[in-house]
Amino acid sequence: MLLATSTNIYCERNGEQDIPVEESIRMCADAGYRYLDFGFEELNRRSTLLSKSEWKQELLIYKKIADDLGVGFVQAHAIIYNFCNISPNSLLLEKLMKRCVEGTALLGANWIVVHPSTYIEDGDISPETHARNVEYFKKLVNFAQQFDVGVAIENMWGKTKEGVQRYAIKAEELVGLIDAVDHPYFGACWDVEHGSVEGINQPDAIRMLGCRLKAVHISDESGLDHVHILPYMGSISWSPILQALAEINYNNPFTFEIQHYLPNVPEHLVLPSMHLSVKVGNYMIDQINAYKESLF
Repeated sequence: MLLATSTNIYCERNGEQDIPVEESIRMCADAGYRYLDFGFEELNRRSTLLSKSEWKQELLIYKKIADDLGVGFVQAHAIIYNFCNISPNSLLLEKLMKRCVEGTALLGANWIVVHPSTYIEDGDISPETHARNVEYFKKLVNFAQQFDVGVAIENMWGKTKEGVQRYAIKAEELVGLIDAVDHPYFGACWDVEHGSVEGINQPDAIRMLGCRLKAVHISDESGLDHVHILPYMGSISWSPILQALAEINYNNPFTFEIQHYLPNVPEHLVLPSMHLSVKVGNYMIDQINAYKESLF
């Protein structure tokens, strides 16, 4: 199993500008990471790259930097696009979403994580939400297949701006969506921190997803104001989760999404802290492998 981290691990610095993507890639390589999850959402927040005509050339620059450092991209995270609810930016966001998919292939990755959308009607969740997600993702996955890229749907948490609980918080909803789309290039990404905030029985959720699980976002939390931090620094009980991953024989990348781990860390401690995250990730993978040996 490969240990990976999102490029957003070294992105946010409290009170300062975001760190450029190329610097994040270099720091990840220096820390010992060899596999990365490319954050298109953070890229889109930092720049207008994806809307420019030369967007492919810039992505290939990032790939060359990674290649030169001996680092590869194994997955990506798309922009956040609330596709069920039309807005003035919908046409642009649809174009950017497709560029995220094609860009994932350019970077050499096989899966892109995408958020589902909650359809709001008259201030409440519409019963058409599930059907609209099925319709959208059938089209997106057929587009992604052209580039040999799979689409992994992430479990959500919290409420919309209207105060409505989001669609696809529960594993049952992810399973229903994945089975309705029914495509080999379509699966799930389970975000452990999201599941913890929502009080979900995560080992049961992982077992329910089973072979549908194509990606994970691994991070801890100790309350809504302290999320996406390094495992074992929050409130999550990790052993049952790691055991469940072993039980379903999960072998896809084990990917950290810990963008709130480093923002307050003094600059001269950032690299040692990233070294620690690599050790923690390898320890967790060793635990999964040990559980597998006892099971199989």
